[in-house]
Parts: sequence; C-alpha cells; structure tokens
Amino acid sequence: MEKIEISVTSLQSALDCSLCFWISEKIGPLPSMFPGIPSQIDSAIKGYMKQFVGTSDLPSWFPVRGELLNTARTLRATDLGTGVVLKGTLDALVRTPDGKYHIIDYKTGRPPEEVPKYYQTQLDGYAYLLERNSFRPVAGGVLLYFTPAHGEISDEFFPFKITAVRGEVNPGRVPSVLARAKEITEMETPPTRSEDCDLCMWLKQVGRTLSE
Repeated sequence: MEKIEISVTSLQSALDCSLCFWISEKIGPLPSMFPGIPSQIDSAIKGYMKQFVGTSDLPSWFPVRGELLNTARTLRATDLGTGVVLKGTLDALVRTPDGKYHIIDYKTGRPPEEVPKYYQTQLDGYAYLLERNSFRPVAGGVLLYFTPAHGEISDEFFPFKITAVRGEVNPGRVPSVLARAKEITEMETPPTRSEDCDLCMWLKQVGRTLSE
C-alpha cells in the first residue's frame, strides 16, 4: 500500500470536516479561497527575511531574539503508530541563546487575541516535525500578523502593523490527528460531511439552487 503523506497545513481539516479532507486527499486540494495579495505579501516577507538567515541581527519588530535558521527544506517524519508521513515547511525558525527553538509563522490579516484552533494544530504539527528531526526542545510558536494600517502611502511603501500572537505547542497531540487522517484517507466511499462546515453548506445550497 502506498504511504500516506499529510501536510501540516491540512491537519486541522481532518478534524473539521471528514468529507472535505477526503476530497482533498483523493481528488486534489480544494480551490483556494485566499486572494493573491496575501500570498504576495507572504512571499515578500520571506524574501526580505532571507538576508538574516544565519545571524542574530534580526529586525527590531521580530518577536524572538536569537539566530534565524535556514528553513528552506521540507521536513518529514513518519509516525510509528500509523505509518503516516507528516510533512511541512516552516516560515521561520529561531534558536535562542538557551538552545531552544521557536516557530515563527507569518500571517496576513487582523490578528486574533489568541492562537485559533486551526493554527494551533499547525503549530503542534511543526513542533512534532522539528522534534522528530532533532530540533529539540521546541519552546513555543508565534503567529506573526502583518495587517494593513492607516498611514503615509508612497510608490514604494505601504504601512503595516506587525502583531505577534504567542502560543504554546504540544507535539503529543499530533499522533491522534494522524490516526484520524489515515482513517478518513483509507475510506473507499465519501464520509459524511460536517454539519458546521461552511464550504459543504455552501456547496449544498449551490446544488439546491441549480436543481430548481
């Protein structure tokens, strides 16, 4: 049987809606709901931060002081209990002077007061990958939000407010999610949709409208 590979960014979807996760694994990723501008901002941030890789001379707005490590390669780890391969590429990783690792994940939009459930699972997944690839210990994670702000706009500059939302990580929560992901992926027929899945409810309404 072919090995099952799950991306860190899709972990929570296995818990949120079995049908959406099954479709994405069997047919392909669902169409992106995100516009192009956030993707361009994310690319610009990563491009800018490349100059600091291997140094501790980080911008004053960066949330963790330490050495910025190279995160260009995709990390992989096979879960011993399920045989599922988890994979993911971090936005940024910092090693502080005490030898601990901190996950930095760039986000675009309005920052929440605390780490949302979806991104908490993502941070846990990255911590799981890091520890399985000998990056220990992982001390925590930060969602670093870049939010458009009012201010002076020129041909070259657009103001952003940068907000760090800090969270704890628990890689021990990941194996049970991988087990559920494997269970869904191995289903021969589509599972039942989640009652509170926005996408499923929208598609159901579209179907009703088209059949009228």
